[in-house]
Amino acid sequence: MMAGFAVWQFTTERTELDADFLSLIGQEQDRQQDEISDINAVRTLLADSGKQAIIMLSHPDYDRLRDIARQLADTISTIDGAASVMLPGDNADRLDDLRALYGPYASGMLSDGDRDVLKNGDGESLYQRTLQTLYSPASPFTSATLKQDPFLLLPEFLSGLAAKLGAGNDVITINDRSYLPMIVSLDANKHSDTAAKSWVDGVNNALAEALKSDPTLQTAKTGQIFFAVNEAANAKKDVQTIAVIATLGIAIMIGLTFFSPFPLIGAVIVVGSGLIAGAAALTIFFDTIHVIALVFGATMIGISIDYALHYLVIPANGTLTSTRFEKIHKGLGLGLLTSIIGFSALALSPTNLLVQIAVYSIAGLIAAYCSVKFLLPLIPPTPVRENSTIRVVHDWLMGLMMVLVLPRKIQLFVAILLIVALPISAFLIPGHDDVRALGQSDAELLSDARMISETLGLGGSPVFIRVDSKTAQQRLETSESVRKAIMPLISAGKIGGVVALSDFVPSIALQKENRRLIGDELYQPFSASLSDVLQTPLQLPDLDAPYLLPDQARNSLPEIAHFQTTTSNIMRLRDVSDVDALNAALVSFENARLISPTAIISNQFAEYRYWTYIALGVVLATALILAILRYGLDRGVRVFSAPAGAILFALIGGYILGVPISFFTTMAMFLVFAIGADYVLFLSEGDDTEHREHTRLAVFLSLISSVLAFGLLATSSVPLVSDIGTIIAIGLVGAWFLAFWMTETVTNTTDTGNTN
Repeated sequence: MMAGFAVWQFTTERTELDADFLSLIGQEQDRQQDEISDINAVRTLLADSGKQAIIMLSHPDYDRLRDIARQLADTISTIDGAASVMLPGDNADRLDDLRALYGPYASGMLSDGDRDVLKNGDGESLYQRTLQTLYSPASPFTSATLKQDPFLLLPEFLSGLAAKLGAGNDVITINDRSYLPMIVSLDANKHSDTAAKSWVDGVNNALAEALKSDPTLQTAKTGQIFFAVNEAANAKKDVQTIAVIATLGIAIMIGLTFFSPFPLIGAVIVVGSGLIAGAAALTIFFDTIHVIALVFGATMIGISIDYALHYLVIPANGTLTSTRFEKIHKGLGLGLLTSIIGFSALALSPTNLLVQIAVYSIAGLIAAYCSVKFLLPLIPPTPVRENSTIRVVHDWLMGLMMVLVLPRKIQLFVAILLIVALPISAFLIPGHDDVRALGQSDAELLSDARMISETLGLGGSPVFIRVDSKTAQQRLETSESVRKAIMPLISAGKIGGVVALSDFVPSIALQKENRRLIGDELYQPFSASLSDVLQTPLQLPDLDAPYLLPDQARNSLPEIAHFQTTTSNIMRLRDVSDVDALNAALVSFENARLISPTAIISNQFAEYRYWTYIALGVVLATALILAILRYGLDRGVRVFSAPAGAILFALIGGYILGVPISFFTTMAMFLVFAIGADYVLFLSEGDDTEHREHTRLAVFLSLISSVLAFGLLATSSVPLVSDIGTIIAIGLVGAWFLAFWMTETVTNTTDTGNTN
């Protein structure tokens, strides 16, 4: 029923899967924030960039390049997922729309160059330019446009606006080769992983055919979609390979232990029920589920299979099936309780991602527990083969480890040392939350992106300036002042360009100043002469006439939505090569600051890591109290020190091996705690010597299965996956050793009869 419900939710799209990395950030719940935070501004900026791909074509023959580009554009436009393809010159049809928008307000629109000319008192040069344009045979202006803009200043403003939109819109020539940009807008509705991969494959095939037809052609491509598909393919390939190896390894392990298919069937039932219940729970509570929540939730297999193994190793011996469960129900119940407490603490974090992981894990573990209690008794019992390879290796290891067991006082001292060292190490070991360390980009894609940025000035650094103020006009005025301040950096090549809302819609103050300049420097000295030429009277610009406002420009200029919110304006920068110089230029502006998406996202993940640390601390404190209440002070501290020490080993071991302690590796420590707690609780709840031997074997089998499930991730070529696998592998080996060492005493004997 749960499986059917979950499948129905997904297939009918009542519940959606979200694979967008950006959706991991800025989605805090129950938090009062400003209308737009830095992280949301970053999300908007990167989401806009993610809807665009850039393809650069190069050829020594300009005409041949244009022909190839047009053919290629036609091919790419037919690929499912491409909304539009733009080549240089394709935006010419927007000129009429822009004239219609700005025409009524032409007396307040001046290009930077014209404004400087008028400020310098050289209005005559603009008057002479007007006459030359009027008498030009190619002059496109009508009586209506001349009435609105008699000195023909609007064309210069529109040309200046096109220049501010930046390089990359034209074909350029370098070293006898022409370079042409092709801007592809992606369909926002085609955002699934499958659709993205299909589109990228189609583009790659089209480029390959173009290169095959003309060997002198050179191509380069960039865009988030290319990087995302490449990294997803690498991660998927690694994880699938590891999953196959781990599954075969676990199946072989169970087969070599029991020499029967029934235990394997039982393990599959328990693990499968947990995965199904977790997915069903997510579809009940959430309309949109992030795939990373499913991935982390699925790692709960490392805990749920422990439940199955502890039941399966208990021999039937002709007793009732309920008796088998009774032998493990205390340890199983305590393990489940500890895990639920841990993931419940995780659910208190401010981000929906962690809440989804918590819901998945709690529901899955409860289902796994119920499966052990109600379903495994239906599986025919199969005893462990005494001469099996796994059993022989286990007995040899137990004999070796018994030599290391020390008196309880020393165990207690070591336990206290581990517990004290954990928070100190967590405080001293620095976190590394740089989002760039989470993936491994393809070298060819990086080279293409660098080439496009250096050649065309496109696809460069996404840093931007955020302007805050109470009113829209104040923000526009600040943006205009900021542009003046950074113009020397643009001239020096330290910034490739800047585009802001104030470039499309000047502030009222600037429009009024422009009208005054035009009236003083053009209309008063030259209106009579121009009136004679035009055979129509001219009136001075009305300073109180309506001004162009951003809301009026939205229909004709949908781009401006990317530059404003209700409380902030965004000045988008291109090709920033000197961040320090830019910050220095912004020092005098209280309401303007530089925002780096990389830094903002990294800081956001650092905040998530802090929350995970807090949740982990709450879980550890609760577990310590429960252990003391259950076992007393001495034994409770020793029992608790096993999972706490395992986390310490994972933390220090990861740091020594160069694993960055990030949000994701901290999440991996939650799994180390949950599985490590199961190890020590099962060993602590053994009622007799015979059952204790079975428990040791079950814990050993659990270690093998967990290392196979998680430890192999350390071999992945994707840094994030590798880091998680390394942390879990180190922690679980430490948890297994400490669970045995802290619960064993010097008076116990091994299976071979050797005493310590």
